[in-house]
Amino acid sequence: MISVIIPSRNEQYLQRTIDDLLEKAEGEIEVIAILDGYWPDPPIKEDSRVKLIHRSESLGMRNAINSGAAIANGEYIMKCDAHCCFDKGFDTKLTADCEPNWVVVPRRYSMNKKKWDRNKDKVFDFQYISHPKDSKYPFKGCDWPEYGTRCKGKKIVDLMTTQGSCWFMHKSWFEYIEGEDEENYGTMGAEAQEICLKTWLGGGRFVLNRKTWYAHAKKRNDTYGYKKPSEEWAKSRAYAIKCWTNNKWHKQKRKLNWLIKKFKPIPGWHTDNDTVKNNHFIREKYKLNKGVNKFPRVIKGLNRDGLIQLWKELGYKIGAEIGVMKADFSKLWGRNIPGLKMYLIDPYYSYSGARKKFREHKQNKKIAQEAVKDYNAVFIEKPSEEAYREIPDNSLDFVYIDGNHKFDYAMLDILLWSRKVRPGGMISGHDFYYSNRSECTVRPAVEAYVKFHKIEPWYLTDKRAVHYRADRHASWFWIK
Repeated sequence: MISVIIPSRNEQYLQRTIDDLLEKAEGEIEVIAILDGYWPDPPIKEDSRVKLIHRSESLGMRNAINSGAAIANGEYIMKCDAHCCFDKGFDTKLTADCEPNWVVVPRRYSMNKKKWDRNKDKVFDFQYISHPKDSKYPFKGCDWPEYGTRCKGKKIVDLMTTQGSCWFMHKSWFEYIEGEDEENYGTMGAEAQEICLKTWLGGGRFVLNRKTWYAHAKKRNDTYGYKKPSEEWAKSRAYAIKCWTNNKWHKQKRKLNWLIKKFKPIPGWHTDNDTVKNNHFIREKYKLNKGVNKFPRVIKGLNRDGLIQLWKELGYKIGAEIGVMKADFSKLWGRNIPGLKMYLIDPYYSYSGARKKFREHKQNKKIAQEAVKDYNAVFIEKPSEEAYREIPDNSLDFVYIDGNHKFDYAMLDILLWSRKVRPGGMISGHDFYYSNRSECTVRPAVEAYVKFHKIEPWYLTDKRAVHYRADRHASWFWIK
C-alpha cells in the first residue's frame, strides 16, 4: 500500500487533488491530508481511504509531512502538494521502479487548472543545486534543461535535485534518513535539497521516473497554499550550506564533492567549462530559469541586434559568416564588437546548385568590402565546402550560417562549420523557416541536425522583434 501525504495550508484545490489521487490509483492507497491551521470550506468529503490531521494553528510544512509519515500504514509513502493531478496508474508505475534506498520523482508538468490536466508542452525534468556562493540562488534547485541531452531515451534517470512538489520512497527509507529536520531547517525551505542530499550522500539514489507523471499548479497570485517566510528560508538555506559543504550529517557515507563530480559539469560549480558557463549565462540573461524544457525556445524580444550584443557579452572575438552578400550584417558585428576578427565566406560567383543566380556578384563584393573596410575582416572567396579547410578546427567563437538555403547545402554548412567552433562557442544561422516557393529548407535541416545530435538547449530569435527586414525570419543558435 502507498500512503500519500498532502501538507495543506488554506488550500482551495485539496479536494480535487484527493479525488484525482483516488481515481488514478490502480492499487491500494491511503491519503493523509494535514490541515495545517485551517478547515476547508466546504469540508473534505468522507472516505474510508482518507485521513485528516487538523492543526488549530499552522506548524509548517516539515511538521505536516513528518506527522503524516508517523501514522502512515503503507510500505511506501508519497508526498505531494495539494494542487496536483496525476497519471493513471501512477502508483503501480512508481512502485515498479523503487529500490529500498531510492527516492523517485515522476515527471513534472505544469497544470491547466480549468481542465485539471497537464500541459503536455510544459515539462520540467531536471534541476541542479546552485553553488553556495551564487549571488542570486545560493544552494537552491534551479532548472537544468541541457542536462537532458546526457540521458536521451532513458526512463529512469539520476537527478541531482528536484523542485519538491512530489516525491516517492519506501517508508523505511524515510525513517532511515530521519524524516525532515524541523529543528535545523525550520518550518519550510530547502525540503527537496534536504531529501536528495540525505539520500545521495547517505548511500541511496535519487531518480526521475519518466514512465509516469504528475502536474503541478502554479500559484501565481492565488491566495492558497503555504507562504514562503523569508526568515525560515534563510534559516534552512544557511543550515543546508553549513551542513553539506562541511559534510556534517551524522549518517553521511559520501561527501558532497562526490555528488558534484557525479553530475559534472554543473552550472556555477564548474566555471572552467565554457559550455556550461555560457548556457547558464543565457538562461540568466533572458530569465529562462523557470521556463519550459522544450526546444527550440523563442527568446522574447531578441532580434539580430540582440544576438550581436549576446556575442559581445559572451566575450566572443573571432567569428565567421557563411553567405555574406553585401555584408550588411557583418558591418554591424564590427561596429558593435570592438576587436572582432571576422572571416567572411562567399564565393561571389554563380555555381551549380545555387538557389539563385546573381548577376551582380562583382558589385556585391565591392559593396561588402567597402562596408567592412574599417574592421578586421578576412574575405575567403570560395564555396563554404572549400573555405572551411582554411579555418582550424575549434578556433572560432561563433559561426553564423546564411548561405545556400537548400536542405543539402544548409546541412553541409552546419556539419562542416560546427567543427570550426570551439566548445563554449555558438553555432547559429539565419532563416529558420520552410518554403516550397523560395526553396528555403533551412528549418528541416536544422531540426534534423539537432534531433540526430541530441542538442539541448537551442534557441530562436523572436520574429516579432523586427528592427531590420532580416529579423522577419528567425535566427537559430545553440552553444557547442
